[in-house]
Amino acid sequence: MVSTIEVDEEVVRRLEALRKRLGAPSLSRLIEMLLEEAEKKLGEFKGNPEVFISSLRAAGEAGEFDSERVDELLYGRGPGVEHPH
Repeated sequence: MVSTIEVDEEVVRRLEALRKRLGAPSLSRLIEMLLEEAEKKLGEFKGNPEVFISSLRAAGEAGEFDSERVDELLYGRGPGVEHPH
């Protein structure tokens, strides 16, 4: 069975760039590779899947120079914010 999905131009651009970086011969193969990796990682994850997905969203928001913002991005808190212990 073959299906067609609609994505905006920015998603297509990002998928094409990722396809080239990973050496996938087609977008279809790239999606297969991404699914295989996501399924493997999710299978290894022993916590709440919603937290896993939330952490992926935070990772997507991180930029090249955001390492100093890791607490804020992952936990919603940053420097100067009191951490509960």
